[in-house]
Amino acid sequence: MSEVPPVVTRIVKGSLIFFPVLAVLLWVSTSLGFFGAFYLAFLLELLPALALAQLPLVTDETPLPRIPVYLSSAVVILLIGGFGLAVGAGAFGLESMGLRSMEWVSLGLWVLALTAAAMGLLGFFLLVRRATGSSESPLLRELLPKTRGEKGVFFILSLAAGVGEELAYRGFLIPALTAVFGWSWGAAILSSVLFGLLHGYQGWLGIVRTATLGFVLAASFILSGVLWPAIIAHAILDMIAGILLGEALVKE
Repeated sequence: MSEVPPVVTRIVKGSLIFFPVLAVLLWVSTSLGFFGAFYLAFLLELLPALALAQLPLVTDETPLPRIPVYLSSAVVILLIGGFGLAVGAGAFGLESMGLRSMEWVSLGLWVLALTAAAMGLLGFFLLVRRATGSSESPLLRELLPKTRGEKGVFFILSLAAGVGEELAYRGFLIPALTAVFGWSWGAAILSSVLFGLLHGYQGWLGIVRTATLGFVLAASFILSGVLWPAIIAHAILDMIAGILLGEALVKE
């Protein structure tokens, strides 16, 4: 692994210093409560800063132990999502987080529509990348599963991402930002930008692509009032993009 650039260290240190300040400000100025305010500050400031700190590292082509990376990432994502579920359930209630029943036919149609829209966006960004002569992050290419065993563990990671990231960035963050700013679509836009920044390891192209996909998922949550379609479609998309089409999507 290459040496960590000084700018990464500065970003991390700065975010760690500012995080408690923002958390306290949100605590005293909103009705989210202590844990809700600190979790919102974590999603708004600390996690994006740590993700942006990855940008100078995206050219690193050092071989990675993919299976341990997948497993550790799955655990972290589920912990983040689980904390969002616990805090959001207390602050807004499960129904406001979109965790309520949905008729099976409607669920299936929403999942199909979301998956089709997401695949269309992947194709669009592939054309944009090739038309502009851009390339995918070497770190992203290195993270794609290669062997059958890696693909099996990546399947688990995809499920974890569908559950954990949707609980955090749609189920918790959109109601929380709506409560703060009073505008659900503004909350959808900001949450999608933050979701894009979370994927800083994919480089700037990946950030824009992921933010756009995040907005599609956020729109489904707002329009349907249910989180399940976004959770299922997110997991399916990660499986398709990582296991089935990964090499084709990053090919120069």
